Amino acid sequence: MEFMIEAKELTFEYPVYDENGSETGTVRAVDQMNILVQKGEFVAVLGHNGSGKSTFARHINALFLPTSGTITVDGMDTRDDTKIWDIRKDAGMVFQNPDNQIIASVVEEDVAFGPENLGFAPAKIRENVDASLKSVHMEAYREASPNKLSGGQKQRVAVAGILAMEPECIILDEPTAMLDPSGRREVMETIEYLNREKKMTIIYITHHMEEAARADRIVVMDHGHVVMSGKPRQVFTQVDRMKELGLDVPQATELAWRLRKRGIMVPQDIMTMEEMTEALCRLK
Repeated sequence: MEFMIEAKELTFEYPVYDENGSETGTVRAVDQMNILVQKGEFVAVLGHNGSGKSTFARHINALFLPTSGTITVDGMDTRDDTKIWDIRKDAGMVFQNPDNQIIASVVEEDVAFGPENLGFAPAKIRENVDASLKSVHMEAYREASPNKLSGGQKQRVAVAGILAMEPECIILDEPTAMLDPSGRREVMETIEYLNREKKMTIIYITHHMEEAARADRIVVMDHGHVVMSGKPRQVFTQVDRMKELGLDVPQATELAWRLRKRGIMVPQDIMTMEEMTEALCRLK
């Protein structure tokens, strides 16, 4: 079994300063975290604000380095200075706001920026830009200005820019948080295509439970620890536990939970409204 990501006792602390700029202590954002992610797996990471999920994500491509413990990406230790560029080539990161990631005035120039900085040959850059834009269905916009694109289109361009660097893994930190339902749908369809057809490893941080339900596995973090892990149905049917952690579940799952509390015994592992409709139609 091949692992894309392996964290062992991963711990990260950052200093806290008072209003005078003097250090007053430290905060432990990730606390002895252990996790394995297989190559080709689609993992959604959930947790309330401050749970450590974004800090963990930034360790995957060595934006943060462990205070203690280790994290390896495709077998490479992020603390090894000689492997930093290889790690960042293998594990590309897409942030919440695409405007912070798009730097060029033309779409294809922006997508070419990453492979250019990695020293790819001009012919290889052209090939990768074409293939990446096609993968996210943005080839028709190659000569467009990113400023003229919708939020969902901008996010797909940001994903294309990562794809052009030929990563093995993409980390997405709440990429749909600023998008409308149409934009979220566009981005999710792109992510699922990359995972299903391109066999890419996906680490997906989100607050949208319906999006997380489409992953292979869900990891729930709280105060820097992994507190739950399993397939979406296994995690989301633990409604009481999720609510204790300050998290929601998909609407259909919560409706099933509420109906069962009232004695209407629909299946507890319902995930979609289609499943709920079918379950209600079967009741006598």
